[in-house]
Amino acid sequence: MSGKSIDLSHVAQAWMHSHEEDTPTTTVYRPAAYPFPPSRGRKGFHLQPGGVLATRNPGPTDRTTVGDGTWKLTGQQLELSPDGQPAQVLQIESAEPDRLVIQKASR
Repeated sequence: MSGKSIDLSHVAQAWMHSHEEDTPTTTVYRPAAYPFPPSRGRKGFHLQPGGVLATRNPGPTDRTTVGDGTWKLTGQQLELSPDGQPAQVLQIESAEPDRLVIQKASR
């Protein structure tokens, strides 16, 4: 997908990690309403209009913790900036209304 811009309408929504679909080189997210199989907890984020970010992570007592921040999309790079944490830049491999695929960072 190199060189193509990402359709913002496909990205600006609530996403949850679909770890069952991950590969050695990609991380997969599905819309929050997706019928996920049972899981002990899923991380996710909601990309809201105006660059408003809401994060969701499994907490230490199995309750979901939420956070705020900002986000921006530049080409195929999605920058998530949770409040009080370092920014994270995600390289989008593909973005569809029902599936967001992120390239894992090379180590």
